[in-house]
Amino acid sequence: MALLKTSLIQFDAAIRHGSIRKAAESLNVASSAMNRQLLQLEQEIGAELFERLPRGIRPTAAGGVLLSYIRRWNREAVLVKQEIGSLSGGVRGTIRIAAAETFTEDLLPNAMMRLQATFPHVNYTLISGDNQRITNELLAKEADLVLAYDVSDHVRAERVHSVTDPIGIITAPDHPLSRKDVVTRADIAEWALIAPGDDWLRHSGLKHIFEGEQAPGRIVARAERPGILKALVRSGLGIAFLSLLGVEKEVSEGKLAWTPLAPGIMEPARISLLVPRGRVQPVYMMEFIEMVKGELGEY
Repeated sequence: MALLKTSLIQFDAAIRHGSIRKAAESLNVASSAMNRQLLQLEQEIGAELFERLPRGIRPTAAGGVLLSYIRRWNREAVLVKQEIGSLSGGVRGTIRIAAAETFTEDLLPNAMMRLQATFPHVNYTLISGDNQRITNELLAKEADLVLAYDVSDHVRAERVHSVTDPIGIITAPDHPLSRKDVVTRADIAEWALIAPGDDWLRHSGLKHIFEGEQAPGRIVARAERPGILKALVRSGLGIAFLSLLGVEKEVSEGKLAWTPLAPGIMEPARISLLVPRGRVQPVYMMEFIEMVKGELGEY
């Protein structure tokens, strides 16, 4: 059952195919009937919606505006039908998440497990990567939710929650720095350092530490992923910068130690929970957002 009027469905099809004739064939209607529907739609809207070209059609500025609304209505209509149609068998849906690797180890799995108790038919798609890839997934509307560090305030998305996460130095548990209350720049300079890889560094607040005259000392390795960085630190190869949440599990298990930086060296990282702007969220998505907020609060 279509929730949009016929002329809007036909307009969307005509633009997608670039041709009224091809769109009519795809919808199994006469092209002359579709042409009449589109002319009537232009009269109702009060503006020309497409230009006729030698080899097809293309939307005008007004047509582009209408098209964006049609496609948004279509997405929301899917959510409406999912929620109404599933009342008898339990709500069904998919949550597409793009998140920094840190959050995929415990925080997100915990929230997913909690949601399963209420919405057992909801499933997940989880994408991990650096901040640029994660936010690109959101901007391309391929993600329903993004959880990332140090996201720009200018990103075109709705920030529904944010918390700060202090940066410190991770070491092997028996390392001399693990016995300090705070770590200074002078302390860091004495030890071999494992640095984030270039892509990670470029889109992270840590880049300020590695720039300019006060950059830390000898770098013995670069790691593109937090998991690799932590493994190299556990091996004793060097020390590294990481947020507290990023290493909380290993610290609690006695596999690594984390010591905060002295004041003034670096601002805490900011964790942001983002969703696409203007999207009507299904009930299970709103519940999942609250559960992720709760998990962040526990950390």
